[in-house]
Amino acid sequence: MPKNDLISRLKSAFGLEEKPLSYSLFRDGLGNFEIFFPSGWKYDDDIAVIDGKYTISFQSRDNLSQFTVAVDAQLPEKFKFSKYAKAELEGPNSGIFAVVKKGKFQGMDSYEREYSYSSGGRKYVGGGVMFLAGSSVFSLSWSAPESHKKSEEMFDHMRKTMVVRKGYSVVKRKIKGMDVTFTK
Repeated sequence: MPKNDLISRLKSAFGLEEKPLSYSLFRDGLGNFEIFFPSGWKYDDDIAVIDGKYTISFQSRDNLSQFTVAVDAQLPEKFKFSKYAKAELEGPNSGIFAVVKKGKFQGMDSYEREYSYSSGGRKYVGGGVMFLAGSSVFSLSWSAPESHKKSEEMFDHMRKTMVVRKGYSVVKRKIKGMDVTFTK
């Protein structure tokens, strides 16, 4: 009997076999995107749109791994994506500094980063990709403990299942001297 077959049988007998990941579909309530995330992960379904921006974070059961989708649907008139992306992705973020590389995400121009950091005695690895889709900027970011072997495969699957939709327009208007953001 081959060694790998014996190990596989022992793992199965003792219930140590790794179960395949299953995914659930998330549809953004504002209609801008959908994505498959690991079943059993949690997210906050209460979306607050502030100045045309909002974020959805998906977290693992143990709260150690995270995948975040941020949407900026209110861009200035003279918008330069390259400048925006570099400022957002290279700026300090909780003590993490990253160098940004230009790339492609689902055929769209994008900027990507990879990073690592330590927190609570654990080493984490992560990354991000930012892309312009129509008149909105989407930013995907993720992190997990370096020891989580399936995290890279899982995050890659999530990135590949991201679908951008033409959702509701996020509009900022002045009403009696107040800035108000709403969707229509």
